[in-house]
Amino acid sequence: SRPPLALHHPQPGDAELAIARHGAGLVEDGATLQFGLGALPEAILAALADRRDLGIHSGAIVDKAADLMQAGIITNARKSIDRGVTVAGVMFGSKRIQQFCHRNPAVQFRSNAYTHNADVLARIERFVALNTAIEVDLSGQINAETAGGVYVGAVGGALDFLRGAQHSKGGLPIVALPSTAGKISRIVAKLSGPVSTPRSDAGIIVTEYGVADLRGAPLSERTRLM
Repeated sequence: SRPPLALHHPQPGDAELAIARHGAGLVEDGATLQFGLGALPEAILAALADRRDLGIHSGAIVDKAADLMQAGIITNARKSIDRGVTVAGVMFGSKRIQQFCHRNPAVQFRSNAYTHNADVLARIERFVALNTAIEVDLSGQINAETAGGVYVGAVGGALDFLRGAQHSKGGLPIVALPSTAGKISRIVAKLSGPVSTPRSDAGIIVTEYGVADLRGAPLSERTRLM
């Protein structure tokens, strides 16, 4: 009875573009991607324009995914499951992604019982989970729900995908965020909100200043890496 809601993200700033370069630098040809919502995941996708045969298995699909599929960068040709098909749960974007997906046999929508399933994710080789956070502490604990005392988002599926990437052969669990929000640091000694992802599931933290790989690192080493 009415058009679907169209979402438009702001243009990425200098920090987001720097984060995108660092994050994209970790993604190899043939990787299968999951990505969260917002300007930052879109910026990372835009920085992958020189890759080949990328795939998608994600809870959500966004405008930039349509651009990369149309350009032949995302082909899904090297996926270990669902080869040749982009798999997603929902669309979050403008008419660009809506029109691209309309009756498109190269895009398949599945329930979260499949898109977020641990066994399914573990079978995807080179599965790269690209998610964002509000703040990360020095041990790798992640708050993705509360900002400045205000609840701004649910737990979502980030933990499912980060764990899936940990169990994927050649997978990368990535959380990307700007190091500050205005003058407030988002890399903190103690989280100001709930622990959305525990430090035991911390993987690779990316900011505009570089990459901290926390996988397997003891607590005594994590502060230095961060």
